[in-house]
Amino acid sequence: MFDTSIIKRRHLGVATAALALAVVGAPVVHAAADFSGERVTILVPFNEGGGTDSYVRFLAPFYEKHLPGNPKVLVLNKSGAGGILGANYFEQKAKRDGTWILGLSTSTLSNYALKDPRVKFDLGKYSTVLLSPRGTMQYVRGELGVQDHGDIAGKIKRMRSYDKDKLVFGGKTPTSMGLGLRVGLSLLDIEVKSVWGMKGNGPMALAFERGEFNVNFDNSLSFKNNRKTMIAEGTAVPLYTFGVIQDDGTFGRDPTYPDVPTFVEAYTAVNGKAPSGDAFAAWEALFHMSVTMSKSLVLPPGTSQDAIDAWVDATKAILADPEFMKNRGKIFGEYPQSIGAAGGPIRDKVTNITPAARAWLATYLKSRHDVTLTK
Repeated sequence: MFDTSIIKRRHLGVATAALALAVVGAPVVHAAADFSGERVTILVPFNEGGGTDSYVRFLAPFYEKHLPGNPKVLVLNKSGAGGILGANYFEQKAKRDGTWILGLSTSTLSNYALKDPRVKFDLGKYSTVLLSPRGTMQYVRGELGVQDHGDIAGKIKRMRSYDKDKLVFGGKTPTSMGLGLRVGLSLLDIEVKSVWGMKGNGPMALAFERGEFNVNFDNSLSFKNNRKTMIAEGTAVPLYTFGVIQDDGTFGRDPTYPDVPTFVEAYTAVNGKAPSGDAFAAWEALFHMSVTMSKSLVLPPGTSQDAIDAWVDATKAILADPEFMKNRGKIFGEYPQSIGAAGGPIRDKVTNITPAARAWLATYLKSRHDVTLTK
């Protein structure tokens, strides 16, 4: 059963405030763990080239530098079922001595939060090392013509004019990250034809580039840095972002794309009122998963506190490393990071959905994709 604590905007504000660069009051140095001569494995439950893979591969050499003993850090990709197969493999095979760590993304998180019966891991028992929020961009192909319709209300009305079969949107599984994007589109009265079985955001972007999909999403940083050619050619046109939560708990624009309206702005503009109700509560929960806890590194249950402390200390050192600070923009952007124990409460809020919102999602998934949520 889900915890019934309610996810509201004020909770999101608390979560955002907790995304600090250091854990207040935590000791600066721990000396017990030593990975000299060891091989450290970071498992990525997605294909090479996607957002989580890029995130982990950017961090890997910094962990080689800052983990005690300077171990060799290897990245292992095991994709399938929206991150479930790789995470299940990690649960079964990972050593509990600090030499195995899991890279998570929204898709794995949402499949866990929605209790996909294939999930064999309990993220609530894992130890958070690093939690990295990211924005989300919803974009469409230029031939749909939304760029010719002025403000965001005009763009949404243009999208509404298309029959469902004319708008094709790919994804990993019905309960992976794409669910939040599909719910958002549905709340805007835009329906799409869904194609499942994609291995990650990289293959999804290639399918979009080939014209097989004409609606797609990406994290804001990946869209900015990896879709430059499509943007410049007018193939990929921004529609809206998911936005971020501001210090006062309200939705604000994504700092990576401050000129692009948010989903909330789009809804308000086209409907004349702000979104509310169980459907919006469901979208908010999915927003939490895709933005607040977009990427993270977690250690398996049973890992010693010494090993956890070593990873936390190394992460603090990485975020202060001049080389990291110089190059962080492409992967981390302007979003604040949460280290160690500070990520646990955020993760717990992200993976809890109110009963009413869950009931709405259950009806939505059953009617749109014939997927039954377990109780």
